[in-house]
Amino acid sequence: MKLSECLNAADIRTLQRIAEHYELGCSRHSKLDLLQAILFAFGSRSFVEQHVADWGRGREAALLRLVMEGRHVFSAEELEAYFHGSAGAGAGTPELRLMRPATTSSAPVGEPAGPPGSWLDELTGEGWLFGTTHFGSRLMYCVPVELKQRIRAELLKRLSDRVRSCEQGPLTYREEAQAMARDLDVFLEYVRNHSVRLTTEGSMYKRNLQQVLELLEVAEEPLKGGWRFGYGRRFHDYPDRFALIYDFAYHQHMIEERDDGFLTVTNECQRWIQASPTDRQQSLVRFYLQLYRRAIARLPLVAQVIAHVAIRWVHGPSMMEQLSPFVNEYYYDSQEQVWNTRILKMLMHLGVIRLGWDEAGEPWFQMTKLGQQLLTPDAIPQTVDEAQERQRILIVQPNFEIVVTADQPLVTAELSTFAELRQAGVVRVYRISEDAVRRGLAGGGTVSGWLEFLQRHAQTPVPGNVERTLKEWEKVLDVTDGTLTS
Repeated sequence: MKLSECLNAADIRTLQRIAEHYELGCSRHSKLDLLQAILFAFGSRSFVEQHVADWGRGREAALLRLVMEGRHVFSAEELEAYFHGSAGAGAGTPELRLMRPATTSSAPVGEPAGPPGSWLDELTGEGWLFGTTHFGSRLMYCVPVELKQRIRAELLKRLSDRVRSCEQGPLTYREEAQAMARDLDVFLEYVRNHSVRLTTEGSMYKRNLQQVLELLEVAEEPLKGGWRFGYGRRFHDYPDRFALIYDFAYHQHMIEERDDGFLTVTNECQRWIQASPTDRQQSLVRFYLQLYRRAIARLPLVAQVIAHVAIRWVHGPSMMEQLSPFVNEYYYDSQEQVWNTRILKMLMHLGVIRLGWDEAGEPWFQMTKLGQQLLTPDAIPQTVDEAQERQRILIVQPNFEIVVTADQPLVTAELSTFAELRQAGVVRVYRISEDAVRRGLAGGGTVSGWLEFLQRHAQTPVPGNVERTLKEWEKVLDVTDGTLTS
């Protein structure tokens, strides 16, 4: 809806509050006079630029998140999650704090006072948010289209002004363009032309993996131990870049982990080969954003901001400082590691940015022309349902342990049907075992049902070895007349 439509649909008390807030010189008893005065005031670009600072005071990060959304209508519950909490932003990352100037070492936390109705009244009284039933019988809230565009432009300009940038970047930098798509072709060709056996956990044997990695344009070494989870189905088995390539191929059904222990290609490869270079690369970017946002909740927003701000070379640490409300630490990854390794490095692998380091060893990056083509609105995943995300309380680990991060009896009751409780307390730990699965199958459960349950309630993808082992146990354990045989 446009501002004129929102004002016309608003009641006179809303218009009076807006006029009083800005001390507009018009009759407070004529809706027409109020409407014309507000339209005239908000029609001035300087007026909006002047007041964006007031609208964002104590809530700039939340306001930026709101105006970067692809939609214009929000429920009261969604607005409360944006402005009155930090749902999904990551532990210890208050989403309401101001994005701070680069010279400041800390930032205040802005918290709307009073019950939800009071702060919603405050937002609607500022004239950039309107309650409406235009989209159904339920009361929703709308940001007028032209105001949203102006607010977004001003917030991004303010953020850009606080970030160090320059025209000339480091003397040496890396730019991988469409190398990932080409390396996926190489991987598929290798699997097609070789007999690739899988371990009992479903991963490639080291000999095959080493041969594949040596053929790729971008070199990576096989993993040498360490605890890894959260960024993909096979992230614990393969190095970062190849893990994304493998998971993408599996998700697109181009490869199959067969029951006889072999990895093979499928006919879906033909569709991938026939796609245009830009479409292939964009599908990789879209998959990355969808996969990694399970661990980095605000990743799509971060990618959008980078696309707008990094037209020039941008100093990595100063950009991370501005985006810190949206970049959460993730268990074994610090906030800095998430930013440098999971975001900047992966965007470089995907051809979205070029990445270099200055003499002090600090990273600088810039959007590529390809990146500007790839990060289009349709490449950004749709906003997730906040209520649904709060149901994701399970962390499924490659060692078959499941950490329960919140108290939801219905979820733990279902989990206990195929996993054993190993640790009680505020944070519970369950473990999937063959005995527990045997008991669950005897009780009428199914592995497909349990995997669907885990996908629905897990914060990150179910590790491939867990998925494969569960399916194998189901085949081995045969339930007949209540008697289990193996």
